[in-house]
Amino acid sequence: MACKCYTQKMRFTLLIPDLLPPQPPGGMLDLYHGLHLPDLEWLFARGTLQGSPGLSLEAWLLKRFGIDDTQPVASFSLLADGGVPGITYWLRADPVHLQAQRDQLALVDGAMLAITATEASALTESLNQHFSQDSLKFIPTHPTRLYLALGAAPDLVTHALPTVAGKSINSCLPSGAEGLRWNQIATEIQMLLHVHPVNQARETQGQPTINSVWFWGGGVCPSLGMPAMPEEQIWANDALARGLALAAKQTPQALPLNFDAFMAQANTTSAHCVLWDELRRAAWYGDHDAWRMGLMRLEADWIKPLCYALRRGIVSEVTLHAISEQGCLAVTTNRSGRWQFWRRPKALKHYSSEMQAA
Repeated sequence: MACKCYTQKMRFTLLIPDLLPPQPPGGMLDLYHGLHLPDLEWLFARGTLQGSPGLSLEAWLLKRFGIDDTQPVASFSLLADGGVPGITYWLRADPVHLQAQRDQLALVDGAMLAITATEASALTESLNQHFSQDSLKFIPTHPTRLYLALGAAPDLVTHALPTVAGKSINSCLPSGAEGLRWNQIATEIQMLLHVHPVNQARETQGQPTINSVWFWGGGVCPSLGMPAMPEEQIWANDALARGLALAAKQTPQALPLNFDAFMAQANTTSAHCVLWDELRRAAWYGDHDAWRMGLMRLEADWIKPLCYALRRGIVSEVTLHAISEQGCLAVTTNRSGRWQFWRRPKALKHYSSEMQAA
């Protein structure tokens, strides 16, 4: 690899959701078979490992910022989208496609639907006209994220969209004392969207329709100015991560294309936290080929140059967090790891199996 003249030593944290997913049931498919990941395996072999209970990325991020409530995703993502959450209770109402599969409906999230800003605006206008007498106003700050401001916190239990995407919604519908009301609202929305001109046009073009919304992430944003992750500059495209950084009085940066692009942009801050979430949707929808290709991009674009920087002393310490609802694993590697030759690399499958067995 060509030498690149980096001068800044730093501590580097890399968050990777769904890096170590459970093996597909039946034992017929090995997700890691044939993958060549020498630098990622080196990081794991030469580092200190610490396991912890499984968490969704959303719950992990909120906990990292010292927030015990796992609900207020909507408030923080609204902040990232340019809104002002204040002390209002906000609920996400994300446009989705519900796909009929035998006796169930599977959810396809908005990012898979290529929703345009024009489509989102037209759908929102119709929703607001329909529900004007119910004092429900949908706010389209992003084509895949709609928001509802509620006068008070509803007695409502919802399921995070990332935990439902690609799966049946049958057991994940809103519940609680007001669950029936919100399911009725969802049904009205589905009827309205079924005949909407936006969806008629999408059908004509062979695109999946936007036939429902998914309620989730409700809560109130805590007082702004909460403590941030110590000294860490946040690099992420994820709306929740960016909103949390903003609430903590940081200026989040967009996820760079690769590690070299990151180094070209990094300022003099001594610690950085990068959220690389490009395996998530492949994991949600069970797209094993896409997941494997993503893992190879991770190795080439981030892990290989990162290990090079660590061995050369450009980066003083790397902490990698593999985050999933089945289990979380953190590995911290510093320069001394390069001398620990007796710690031989193991296939990534080894760590996945250990995490699931914990």
